[in-house]
Amino acid sequence: MTPQADPHSSAPENLPLPPGSSGLPLLGETLDFLRSSRDFAERRRRQYGPVFRSHVLGSPAAFLLGPDAIQWIFAGEGKYLKNRWTSGVRRLLGANSLALLEGEEHLERRRLLAPHFSYATMRGFVPAIESLATRHFERWAALPGDFTLWPSMRELAFEIALSLIFGQDTVDVPFLMRHFQAWTAGLFVPLAVNLPWTTFGRALAAKKAMITYLDQLVAERQKRTEQPPDLLGSLLRHREGEEPLSREAIVEELQLLLFAGHDTTVTATSNLMLLLAQHPDVLQKGREAVADLEGPLTLDALRAMPYLVQLIHEGMRLIPPIGGAFRITTRDVAYNGYRIPKGWMVPVSIRMAHSGEHWPAAERFDPERFGSERNEQRKPGTFIPFGGGPRICLGQHFAMVEMSVMLALLLKHYTWELVPGQDLSYVMVPFARPRSGIQLRMRRRS
Repeated sequence: MTPQADPHSSAPENLPLPPGSSGLPLLGETLDFLRSSRDFAERRRRQYGPVFRSHVLGSPAAFLLGPDAIQWIFAGEGKYLKNRWTSGVRRLLGANSLALLEGEEHLERRRLLAPHFSYATMRGFVPAIESLATRHFERWAALPGDFTLWPSMRELAFEIALSLIFGQDTVDVPFLMRHFQAWTAGLFVPLAVNLPWTTFGRALAAKKAMITYLDQLVAERQKRTEQPPDLLGSLLRHREGEEPLSREAIVEELQLLLFAGHDTTVTATSNLMLLLAQHPDVLQKGREAVADLEGPLTLDALRAMPYLVQLIHEGMRLIPPIGGAFRITTRDVAYNGYRIPKGWMVPVSIRMAHSGEHWPAAERFDPERFGSERNEQRKPGTFIPFGGGPRICLGQHFAMVEMSVMLALLLKHYTWELVPGQDLSYVMVPFARPRSGIQLRMRRRS
């Protein structure tokens, strides 16, 4: 049963604060939280229970653990919770982008974008994804020695995102990639200091360069009488009864879509390749699942191979592409007998959701968890790689199709092995990745 706000929530001031500690002055418990958010939450869950308070990242925070709490958080969007971004992220993403919009404006933008991200719409993108992925995989396999997977996968995913947005238009990929990397590096700095030599300062300069270039592309497109069937065309086409987006809003949306359609896919696919290299029995079963695959890939062919989805889901469960998110209370609210004051941060721990008691032997890589029978038995709020509620990831279908195409090609046509002696310990912020970047040797299968 999904927990509800206390029936006396009109007077939550009568309720106690959750148990916990505010930690050190100013710093709170931030250092402990940053070392490992999952260990941080697990230790306090054992001490205080599934609801506790702390002070992290400059804000008092209420941690609500468990699948029922996850559902309560997602249900609270626009009612008693809203998205929480740092000032630096707000400056870099842009106030007109979907991620920062609230209320009816956010819902209206999602309605505009959603048709372009439906599962059925992905049918037309499969050939382009297959072509780009094959070109990159062939290059990796032809290298005489090893290579580092992470930056190589970033280049591939970036080109795929560009193909979704701009279709057949010619774009300066190296220029955009260079500035995109500098821009994203500034999104997660602890202090957003705008000086030319700082990471954040360089990120703002990169954003300006990207915005200028993207604005030129949009301006050229606006001159056309007919728009091609790509995402930019969808944003530019005027629909009866809808207010057209400003060019500024379109440009900021394109920048956000490049980010949203890139790093999470890179993280999930790269970590899955690592897991498969470490689990040859699962890798062999994956190869068997695609053994009968012939000819160009299609959406129907991918749907006929459900084990691909099981592999991807288990990879994202074990190593979530995004470890969590943050909400902030918009009013005093009651939850399970405790008061959460207005302005408190409420973290959404995806890592905790994916490793709790609802997942037996949670540390084991076991794609069988996602067989059809177990899917029916899964409790809502225990598997949330794309978030949930009104802010569930708009591009989740595209991400799943993109990863399925890449995984099918890799299993069918290539072998890869880990280079010995590399550091595979994980850096968890901002995205979970091994410190070595995953060094591989890759070859084409006979």
